[in-house]
This record gives sequence, structure tokens and C-alpha cells, in this order.
Amino acid sequence: MSGFIRKWGRRLLWLAASLMAIYFAIRLADWVWFRTRIPVGFQNANWSGKWQTEQWHGFSSRLLVRLPDPLPENQEFKAEALVYYPIYSGWKTGQFVKMDFTGHFSPDAPASAGQSTNLIPGGGKLKFKGIAGDQVVEYVALVDRSRTQIIGGYLSHSPDDYGFFEISYD
Repeated sequence: MSGFIRKWGRRLLWLAASLMAIYFAIRLADWVWFRTRIPVGFQNANWSGKWQTEQWHGFSSRLLVRLPDPLPENQEFKAEALVYYPIYSGWKTGQFVKMDFTGHFSPDAPASAGQSTNLIPGGGKLKFKGIAGDQVVEYVALVDRSRTQIIGGYLSHSPDDYGFFEISYD
């Protein structure tokens, strides 16, 4: 009996090691694919980060964003983003989707639409709205005090989705 257990124990250990190797190989291939396929116009994107959906079981990937530097205060501005879908996704496999946004940055704006005197901790509030084909995505985020990190959430229609994102100044 102990020979049987030892035999299957080795097989399970080998299987676990193989699955880990496959996982890391896929992640490495996705990273190489991402880095080599960035369009020339976004090679100099000044913000990068990640997004994660909450509706589709934590699916996540990368973002490249071009924002004005410095962020215009209390006025609308244009921004562009590339949303990357990994090579292992079932939706737009290994593709970039370009989105054009209209944004608005409010430094240290009240947190609850004027209903509170509490200030947002950090550098302010950022709102975006973008369209890509039939998809409409709205973002709301907080900007840190040094204006080098933005963290927020998004809501998408067509397809319906919601989640969060984080980008950092490069």
C-alpha cells in the first residue's frame, strides 16, 4: 500500500509542478505579447496600470493611458487609453482596444457632491467617460496627493460590467 501512495504522491507532485510551469509560461507569453504589440502611438503613454472586473470572476489585465501633464483643474480635457485583453481571455484575445475619454479633474473636491465638508484625502477626484464602439464606460477615481497614482472604479454598458482600476505615472 505504501508503494501505491508513494507512486501517486510523486505523480501529483509532478502534476502540480507542471501546472505551475504552464501557468508561469502563459503569464510570460502574455507579458511578451503585450510588450511587443503596443502600438507606436502609445509607446510613450505617461500612465500605466491594471484593471479588474468584478462581474467576470476577477478577470484582469493592463492599461496604458495618456493624460495631459499636468492635469487641467476644474475643466474638461481629452484623454486616450488602451485597454489590453490577455492572450488567455475569451474576449478580444491578445488585443488592445483604444478608448477616447472626456475627463474632469477636481482637486480636493468635497467627497459627497457638496453634501459634506469632508475633503477627499489626497490630490482630488477624477471622472472620465469613454466610448468604444457600442460600449460606454464611466470611471470615477481618487488621485493621490503627489498626483502620481490614480485608483478608482468603472461601470460599463454594452457589455455590462463593473470593476476597478489603478494607474501610476510613468
